[in-house]
Amino acid sequence: MKTPARKAPLSIAHLALGGILMVGLIVTQSGCIGLMSNLIHAVGGDKVPAECPALKNSKVAIVVMTDQSQYTDDIAARLLVRKLGGVLKTEVDKFELVREEVVQQWRDVHGWDNVDYLEMGKGVEAEKLLVVELTDMRLRDGATLYRGRANVHLKVFDIEEEEELFTKDIDEYTYPVNAGQYTSETTEPKFRKLFLDMLSKKIARNFHPYDFADTVALDGAIASQ
Repeated sequence: MKTPARKAPLSIAHLALGGILMVGLIVTQSGCIGLMSNLIHAVGGDKVPAECPALKNSKVAIVVMTDQSQYTDDIAARLLVRKLGGVLKTEVDKFELVREEVVQQWRDVHGWDNVDYLEMGKGVEAEKLLVVELTDMRLRDGATLYRGRANVHLKVFDIEEEEELFTKDIDEYTYPVNAGQYTSETTEPKFRKLFLDMLSKKIARNFHPYDFADTVALDGAIASQ
């Protein structure tokens, strides 16, 4: 008579997996999706990956070109460099930022128009160069409402390899999406800072993982400052 084969004992990992699957089944059947969502969020399962992770572990220079900055210094360009650099230093692993004044000095010496991006990257001793070309920026929607718009073109260069790694257009970026702020409620400098802060976060999310729910909240936010 043949002896029945013994079943292998279940490991702790198998038991844990079974428990997770059971929780998922119970959660799904009961309609309590929030609990399952929180479990997924706890392990980073709902993060949207970076579209361009090339800025990790790199010394990066940022240059913002606006309609005005090709001729002279521009406050919008300077603000966006600072805000974008701050977000990337926080969100991108081992990100080192070339100081703003180093890039500005290079442009002072070599001119503000017809910039050779690869030469700039070499000149400021960067490993990567992030270029933000900001065009048609406007802060008003009519005479009495602040609502910002701009067209954005992004480029990332690998300076050592002398190649373009990434390019992307963000056409007609608008903030706030569904509303605005009356000119009686704020000033243009304050609204400009708010608009560029939101734009910097939008741009930065091409280069680091992020929670999609935060993007929905960001895009749907109404200016309140």
